[in-house]
Amino acid sequence: MIHLALASALALSVITVLPVAASPMQDESAQQRVVLDASDPAANINPTGKAVTLTASVMDGAAYVGDATIVIDPQGSVSFSAARLLALLQTRLAPPMLIRVQTMLTQRGTLRREDLRSAGVALRYNPQELQLELDIAAASRPAQAVDLDDGEAATPGNYAAPAAFSAYLNVRGSFDWVQQGVDAGLAAPVTFLDGAARVGGVVFESEANWQPGGIGASFQRRGSRFVYDDQDRVLRWTAGDLQTLARGFQAAPEISGLSISRFYSILQPQSIIRPRGNRSFQLERRSTVEVRVNNQLVRRLELDPGPYDLRDFPFTQGANDVRLTITDDAGRVETVNFNIFLDQSQLAAGLSEFGLYAGVLAPQGAQGPVYSDSPAISGFYRRGINDRLTLGANVQADSMGWMAGAETVVASGIGSFGGFASASQLNGVGSGWASIVTFQRTISRSGSGADALSFSLEARSRNFAALGTRTALNPYSYIVGGSYNATISDAVYAGFDARYSRGRDDEPDVSSVRGTVGWRIRSGLSFTGDVGYERDRRGGRLAAFLSLTYNLDRQSTVRADYDSRFNRTRLAYQTYRGTGTGAYNLNADVERSDVGAALTANGTYFTNRAELGFSHFGSFDRDLGSSTDQRTSLRFGTALAVADGAFSVGRPIQDSFAIVRAHPSLRGSDVVIDPAGASSQANTGTLGSALQPNLGSYSERTMLITAPDAPLSVDLGEGSFRFFPPYRSGYKVVAGSDYMVSAVGRLLGADGTPLTLISGTAVEAAHPEREPIALFTNASGRFGLTGLAPGRWTITMLDADRSTYDLVIQSAEGSVAMGDLRPR
Repeated sequence: MIHLALASALALSVITVLPVAASPMQDESAQQRVVLDASDPAANINPTGKAVTLTASVMDGAAYVGDATIVIDPQGSVSFSAARLLALLQTRLAPPMLIRVQTMLTQRGTLRREDLRSAGVALRYNPQELQLELDIAAASRPAQAVDLDDGEAATPGNYAAPAAFSAYLNVRGSFDWVQQGVDAGLAAPVTFLDGAARVGGVVFESEANWQPGGIGASFQRRGSRFVYDDQDRVLRWTAGDLQTLARGFQAAPEISGLSISRFYSILQPQSIIRPRGNRSFQLERRSTVEVRVNNQLVRRLELDPGPYDLRDFPFTQGANDVRLTITDDAGRVETVNFNIFLDQSQLAAGLSEFGLYAGVLAPQGAQGPVYSDSPAISGFYRRGINDRLTLGANVQADSMGWMAGAETVVASGIGSFGGFASASQLNGVGSGWASIVTFQRTISRSGSGADALSFSLEARSRNFAALGTRTALNPYSYIVGGSYNATISDAVYAGFDARYSRGRDDEPDVSSVRGTVGWRIRSGLSFTGDVGYERDRRGGRLAAFLSLTYNLDRQSTVRADYDSRFNRTRLAYQTYRGTGTGAYNLNADVERSDVGAALTANGTYFTNRAELGFSHFGSFDRDLGSSTDQRTSLRFGTALAVADGAFSVGRPIQDSFAIVRAHPSLRGSDVVIDPAGASSQANTGTLGSALQPNLGSYSERTMLITAPDAPLSVDLGEGSFRFFPPYRSGYKVVAGSDYMVSAVGRLLGADGTPLTLISGTAVEAAHPEREPIALFTNASGRFGLTGLAPGRWTITMLDADRSTYDLVIQSAEGSVAMGDLRPR
């Protein structure tokens, strides 16, 4: 009774605080209502003798779903808007059940407890908590999707816009000096050129070699083409010298013409195109669900009752043991298992990849592609039929013949089966066929161990040949092989493989068996070795390869190898130090075998504007005494880039790039890109611009900038920039801004007295979209503003008169005294 009295008092207090609440209810009283008769009339939850209107929270278990304005009559019955209840149930009730409730409301005009129960919904009013409580049966809830993928899609937000026009040219050169050998002396230097220009979404790209004084033509153009990417349809259109990609037994003919292709790894590298796993389960009560894939905890979820579709598993290639451990709010534990096999060459249901290349044959000549009159076509198509079956077909043809084939990938409970089959017909060669079948299976074991089993069988007829070949070369009628690899523990793995090739005509059979073992002896020290038996035309022999690797630190290793086939021993050292400006890598090795000895050294140094490298090779007789050959090569690589009028020089560009220019306000201060300790990706230096050469197309990238030695008053503008670069695009970024002026003064009111202890904002007239700058006046009306730029500003104060002031900044930097300002 004490609780009921408190509830009544609270209800009356709500009426007192919200006297206007009854007004909308007068309008709602004529609407369709939900009526809950008093479940316990003796409780007397409304002792006032008149209807009470108040706002109650609506709860679905422990989840708050919204508020409802309810009316409690003197008898204790509770009613509220049926439209409000349906709105709250919209996402929590399965569509068939929601339609049932709507139909009953239309037929009867009101909804009562028994009507809702028939749809699996229990509803009651809790006067102690002043809330309506829903209890929805699991079978009546809609299926919900739970994504286990946390970060594969790009983070939403605004990206910097690429330049309307951008272009770059990579220049790589090599100088060779032969100190000892048959071609002793300085060789003609060779320069490799590649570049691209992008205008309005269309890219022109080209590659060439230049070697004045060399044998043959001094200049050779390797290829040129126009490229346009249709991101909405995930299509790439290309015109010019095509870069043909092959599938299965196809060759990659040199064609000049047109192509259309779809490769998700190129156009949408963030997309997961393999089957992502979709499995359903149902919860009767609110539960904690732990999802494990191959005994690794992937996600822990708190879920309400209802059916769920669990998708986007972080699968690995091969067998995947998916286990759900469900613990409900009563402590009951249930386990659900899914077993799924995945092969990385599969496509998700409904997705397709293809490439179609058509034009004329254009083989590479001394000065560039030689365009013929021979038409040629090459293409393939792959599609995910469902999450277990991917099918494909391919075809090639030119004036000399044709080749056509098919492929399939089938994921089953025991493993993944794949296969290619092709037929060919070439003039002067004849007709033939080829096929290959593969099987893969990964077997998960207790702990973190896993075994991998694979098998392949390839067969070719005598006259099978790929397009572009003049003769068929198929010395073996079939080749069969298999392997089994096991992770025995965290420190040991082992494997076994065997291969047999059946010779055709006079070609002898070839066979081999090999055993492999790897052992991490201790931290930083590991051993690998394999021992095998081989048989070919030279007869049978045992072979062993042993290797010991020691990590000197995180960047450097020393490795010793022994190969019994040539009695070869090798000692190697390599180190990789840093990334970006100032980084370098070195590797050197010395080896000795029955045929002689050799010494090799290579190194690359990365500067702000270029990559510099060297290599040296020397050969000696077996005892490292007499020298037989000595060669040294010096290499360099740099890039020239422009983007919307900005120019910079830097290391070679791989795909897309960004040019950072220093604002004049920085007065020669060095602007650093992506600082990382003592190094960075690039810096502006004396040129006043920096080049970030490593932006990948269609992949999100954030670039940080800083100016450590800039004056404290300088505004760097945005300290970071987010990019989602199109193909071979460029960006122009300005570090620093005009907003580096400070202003001080005094604000007076309309009557001439100081405007004291008032806040306000300053807005730039030319850029009202920018964030307003806050200001405050002290007891004498004085104010201070920072982050201003030259131009007209409007100050609006929050006094009773909403006083407005004009502020004109003439200076481009420093602090400006404005004196006394009067309102407009």
